[in-house]
Amino acid sequence: MIEQLFHPQVLAPGIMFLITIVFGAIFWWPAMRFPRKNKLVNFYWVGFWAFLAAIAAMSGAQATLMLAGVNVDSTANALLNALTLTFVIFVVFAWFRLALLGAGKLVSKIQH
Repeated sequence: MIEQLFHPQVLAPGIMFLITIVFGAIFWWPAMRFPRKNKLVNFYWVGFWAFLAAIAAMSGAQATLMLAGVNVDSTANALLNALTLTFVIFVVFAWFRLALLGAGKLVSKIQH
């Protein structure tokens, strides 16, 4: 029973799975540990770290399944590319929205 756990076909994917869990937790930790007071900023803060955790989880899942001998190239690559593109769009949209919000506050502060 124990020798089956240390078989290379089980050990390598198991180690990769644990690494994936650790990296996902590392990316999720700042979102939970350092919440922001402003609700809008907190939304983008949590979203940023959630996307990074999801990208780490997706790429780790792809590597784990490949080590297990499952052919996941086309589907996993497409999902990972879509998730990465969505992350970039989210960050750019958040940056523009927060920059415009800050500029609006600055203009209203100058006017008063």
